[in-house]
Amino acid sequence: MNLIQLKLFSDLAREQSFVKVAKLNHISQPAVSVHVKKLEDALGQQLLSRTSQTTQLTPEGLLILEDVREILRLCENIKIKSNYSTGVLEGHIRIAAIHSVGMYELGDFLSGFMKAFPKVCVHLEYEHSEAIYEAVRKEKIDIGIVAYPKPNHLIESIPFSEDELVLVTGNKHRLSGKKSISIQQLKNEPFVAFGEGIPTRVVIDKLLQDSNVDVNIRMTHNNVYTLKKAVEAEIGVSILPNETVKEEVSKGTLHRIRVTDIDSKRPLSIIRLTAKDISTPLEVFIKELLDFADKT
Repeated sequence: MNLIQLKLFSDLAREQSFVKVAKLNHISQPAVSVHVKKLEDALGQQLLSRTSQTTQLTPEGLLILEDVREILRLCENIKIKSNYSTGVLEGHIRIAAIHSVGMYELGDFLSGFMKAFPKVCVHLEYEHSEAIYEAVRKEKIDIGIVAYPKPNHLIESIPFSEDELVLVTGNKHRLSGKKSISIQQLKNEPFVAFGEGIPTRVVIDKLLQDSNVDVNIRMTHNNVYTLKKAVEAEIGVSILPNETVKEEVSKGTLHRIRVTDIDSKRPLSIIRLTAKDISTPLEVFIKELLDFADKT
């Protein structure tokens, strides 16, 4: 039994495909099979059930999976800590963020972090919230970044920033000359919104409902860029995170209005699997992100 065999077994548990694992590890598919067979022989157990479509863990495989992953994490951390003690931080960090945070709030931080720690490889994906929670649960990512977090006994939430929800209009809209309004002024207003189920949409719907305000939803989309373009085209107004509209407001293509009688705070959090150990690169990343957020 060796670390290569354990890593390939762990990768197969996650990817459920010999082809994907072979590509991931830059070896041939038969080589993956040989390593796994040697691991099974060493343990005297069949660990994987193979079909033409997929690869699944047997009960025996499931029984050892967490221990295998723990061994791999410890070995990786030994190497990382050894290098870090000499002033070099290296490793991999897998992150998924909602579009509105990843595209508009992480750029400056990531640029500075990667310059400070050039040997840390950061893989960033943009996803919707539910996909991020699922990826955290399945350990496909190390951390997620979401709005309006929903922590539970499996997932820890680390608050790191707070945005503000603002009303945005096109330049020709009747409200475009206003700096602030009451939410009541949005009654029957043509509106473009995030898709149903998106946490920010859920909060906005509740704010409107609590104020007995009905809007005329003309368009929905999960991408904030598309919503901004719809507002610019005068399809409707929208309530969006302030950080996402700063560029358009500065250019004069959108007008920003504060809604005075609602709770406009939008909390942002890092989420991670509670039971999973934090690697040294991830620990440094989280600390640096929290410090960056405190200064901005």
